[in-house]
Amino acid sequence: MFFKVRVLSVDNSSTFDDFKVNYLVLTGYSGRDEATVLKHIEELEKLGVPKPPKVPMFYVVSKYLLQSCDEVEVVDSMSSGEVEYVVFVRDGKIVYVTVGSDHTDRDVERINILKSKQMYPKVIPYDVWRYEDVKDHWDELVIRSYTTYEGSEILYQEASLSIIRRPEELVRLTVEWLGIEADGLVLFSGTVPLKTGKAVFGDSFRYELVDPILGRRLEFRYRVKVLPIVRGVSY
Repeated sequence: MFFKVRVLSVDNSSTFDDFKVNYLVLTGYSGRDEATVLKHIEELEKLGVPKPPKVPMFYVVSKYLLQSCDEVEVVDSMSSGEVEYVVFVRDGKIVYVTVGSDHTDRDVERINILKSKQMYPKVIPYDVWRYEDVKDHWDELVIRSYTTYEGSEILYQEASLSIIRRPEELVRLTVEWLGIEADGLVLFSGTVPLKTGKAVFGDSFRYELVDPILGRRLEFRYRVKVLPIVRGVSY
């Protein structure tokens, strides 16, 4: 499939690119500090989320899940977004970076992580930056998310990219462990800790990638809509 992106340059000019997507891969447990990652795994185990067989972990999901949509329809309220950096790889080279949300069903996650990630779209904006424009100050980039709950917007996540493994390493491990080519790869980085201490199931999700060096920002927002069900029926 092809995903049209608008490439924003440092000089504020833009071009368009039809990026051919061959693989959509989601990373989990991708923090640089292994002790912190292991602690997070232990916390998730207490909530019933299975321990990953490897760290980091990579989940291949259907390409059609890569969307730029203003609404995510869910089957119940037990789902939430996660802010992550997202890179596009063509012919073995990281060409673009943007921000995304790995919207996940938290109830199904306790049973099967891959199936929980397959349930909902992986939402990104159409706008991307050239990786070469941010590569030399990568660790100073910041990702941040907000969720709206009961009418109030809450700061949900915030961290510099210095706490997540660099994209070159994640791409290399993806190719080695999955046995796929680094061409047409869209890779989600894995997320950062919650400011709230626990998942918040809000009705909208806003997130951003901020470049404090070049004074730029990529931002996106979507609503979360719970689909109606037949009353009195157990699913």
